[in-house]
Amino acid sequence: MDRQERQRPNRSREAATNVPARALFAAGIFGFGFSGLIDVIVLHHILQWHHLVSAIYPMTTLSGLRMNIFADGLFSIGMILVMGIGGGLVWRSERRTSVPLAFRPLAGAAVIGLGVFDLFDVVVNHTVLGLHHAVSRGGRYDPHWAIVSIGIILVGVYVYRTGLKNERGAVDNS
Repeated sequence: MDRQERQRPNRSREAATNVPARALFAAGIFGFGFSGLIDVIVLHHILQWHHLVSAIYPMTTLSGLRMNIFADGLFSIGMILVMGIGGGLVWRSERRTSVPLAFRPLAGAAVIGLGVFDLFDVVVNHTVLGLHHAVSRGGRYDPHWAIVSIGIILVGVYVYRTGLKNERGAVDNS
């Protein structure tokens, strides 16, 4: 190995998978925002299990419900912005490469972002700040929510790793 080869940065991982780290991070950001938006739509509005600040403002009074819906709306706008930033950064990463980004590693990173949001939600919003609980029954389901969140993260890691393995195999076979 000559001196020039030793001085070059090792890009074998990126070349084999065609997924720069910034694209993976961006996909995770997108997944984080997407999970927050799905949380608001499904758990807050459709199932009405809780609202963003339902432990502070009761959902059983009109003024409390109005405050909760207002907070949910602001949170939804924030999650749409996070999704947009993540999606824009993935798009930007795609534009910087000469070949398309590998899908499975990106999808895995997005699923990891989904789980990270859910874990953040249960740790920060449910436990530290006490804004709400998974089901408005005193937080007895919060530990279950944390376990499901960790499971989602592990699924994302699996999808990411199998995507890397598939991409490396495709590169080796070409």
